[in-house]
Amino acid sequence: MLIASVSDLHTDFPENRTLIPRLAAEIYRRGARVIVLAGDVSHRDERIDRALRAFGELGARVVYVPGNHDLWFKVENAPERPDLDTWHRYHQGLRVLAERAGAHYLPSGPLRIGDVALVGSCGWYDYSFVLDPIRAALDPGDFGRKRLQGWMWSDARFIAFRDEQRALMADTDVARRMECELTAQIREVDADDAIRHVVAVTHHQAFSASVRRTGTLPWEFFNAFMGSEALGRAILTSPKMRVAIYGHTHTVGEQHVSGIRVFGTPLGYPRERVGLSPEEIIQTRIGWIDTVRFGAPSTCS
Repeated sequence: MLIASVSDLHTDFPENRTLIPRLAAEIYRRGARVIVLAGDVSHRDERIDRALRAFGELGARVVYVPGNHDLWFKVENAPERPDLDTWHRYHQGLRVLAERAGAHYLPSGPLRIGDVALVGSCGWYDYSFVLDPIRAALDPGDFGRKRLQGWMWSDARFIAFRDEQRALMADTDVARRMECELTAQIREVDADDAIRHVVAVTHHQAFSASVRRTGTLPWEFFNAFMGSEALGRAILTSPKMRVAIYGHTHTVGEQHVSGIRVFGTPLGYPRERVGLSPEEIIQTRIGWIDTVRFGAPSTCS
């Protein structure tokens, strides 16, 4: 079985929307049976719906994990709105949208196809990817505020995860809950004797090996919001785990961590692809997994 994956389509950009038919045509040509969308399709529901339906028309099973942009509320300052809760959007709103479009909403539960299971979570960040010298040089409150001097991580404006008392949750607590939900899925498929191979899909990054480093600000400040090391530890608990797909970073990459293939093939923003031909984009922005021989073909084949 061939699985194709894409992430960070950011269809709010017209240039990206024009590439969707070409990505879809290549996936159809290769004969993928499963298409994974690993988050950041759009912050607009109608565009998420349109993308899910477009890939669904290829005759493959579409699997969707939302990214942080997909979770955004279209208001100026979501944390100041006690009526808004990102957990509701994550667990209910986007699930309904995806299922109406014919897609499997992976945060709601694993997808089993033969002896392969896909598990997934958006994941979140807990600042564990911050380099020690950067952490020591900054005020710890900068990470919680998601602001440093004149720079801001936009989740600060559009995300509002709340606890049972409707209080705003710290990023670390959100990350732990996401990791617990993923762990529950992993345990479920590990206990299923019919499942031999597991593929994990997260939007946020789970391994430091896939985090791009520059050693400079503001880049290393923003790496605080790339993901969490605990997400990776959850993935590594499964003896059946073969592949981990990530999104979020706009850097194409592939690594091997404890015998698991880890990769991301983000489409990203148009400005990040300057100099690439449409053919080069199609060849490098789709991930491929052959479940008959895990690890091949390579991500950018």
